[in-house]
Amino acid sequence: MKLRRAVHRLGLRYRLQRRVAPRCTADFVLPRHRVAVFVDGCFWHGCPVHGVVEFQGPNAKRWSDKTEANRRRDGRNTQACKVAG
Repeated sequence: MKLRRAVHRLGLRYRLQRRVAPRCTADFVLPRHRVAVFVDGCFWHGCPVHGVVEFQGPNAKRWSDKTEANRRRDGRNTQACKVAG
C-alpha cells in the first residue's frame, strides 16, 4: 500500500492485478508508460540479502520448495513480459 500511495502521489495512475502475458499477472500496471510492476517480498521470493538462508523445523522442505517455485515463476514472468514487450 505504501508503494501504491507513493506512485499515486507522483501523479502516476495504475491498474491492479492486470494480466500482462499468459499466466502472468502483475501486481500493478502503469498503462500509459507500458510498465508492469511485480512486488516480490524478500521472504517469499528468496532474496539473497534479506531472505531466509535455510528454513528450519518440520516444514522446512515445504517452505524451501515453495520459495524455489516462486523464484522459477518470477523468472518465467520476467521472460514472458520481455517477450510481450
